[in-house]
Amino acid sequence: MGQDWFEITPFPDRIFRISEPALGPLHGSHSWLVLGDHKALLIDTGVGVAPLAPVITSLTRLPVICILSHTHYDHIGGAHEFADRRMHWAEIEIMANPTPELTFWGGWLTADSFTYFPSPDYDFAGYALKPALPTGLLHDGDTIDLGGRLLEVLHVPGHSPGLLAVYETETGALFSTDALYDGEMFFNLRGSNTEAARDSLRRLAGLGARVLYPGHYENLDAETLVRVAQSQLAQLER
Repeated sequence: MGQDWFEITPFPDRIFRISEPALGPLHGSHSWLVLGDHKALLIDTGVGVAPLAPVITSLTRLPVICILSHTHYDHIGGAHEFADRRMHWAEIEIMANPTPELTFWGGWLTADSFTYFPSPDYDFAGYALKPALPTGLLHDGDTIDLGGRLLEVLHVPGHSPGLLAVYETETGALFSTDALYDGEMFFNLRGSNTEAARDSLRRLAGLGARVLYPGHYENLDAETLVRVAQSQLAQLER
């Protein structure tokens, strides 16, 4: 079931995007797999209607470090499938009790959000997120060593209090999760903070990243990244 549900797109530098095409960009999200020489990094785990771990195993046999960028439903659905789970401390309690209200799928994600389901007998009425407390905590400036490549954890609050992004200086790859993308962004949710969002957008725009791998919508080159960040900042100023 899971293998057919996900769409896998390879990119340079041993990077893979894992998406759920049955969901639009505002109901589903991208997960990102980054391969090192000794370990792999998985950033986010999708909506959780189909098993994600077998898909990751089909791409790599390396030990997987799973970073949960924040606790909205479309990023934590498969978190329980991975033994090494890391996140920012600010949203830990939600992972202990990921209710529809706390994870923002209640009243937003419905059966009509899907163009198809993982299997003919799938019943969305039974959809629920499984508790999956982190096994490690991350802070701004922490590094993840995959063997042969080093990535930096960035705390970029605004959309949510514990939102994380990941940056690799050597390749210029910025995994922005929900902190920056070219589409409608949400800074008016419970736990959002517009001033923090402004600071995070400015920070990401100033990194000098060469490519943006976002949580939603399409990748951005360096020039477009800065333009989109400026546009999102302008929206916040209105």
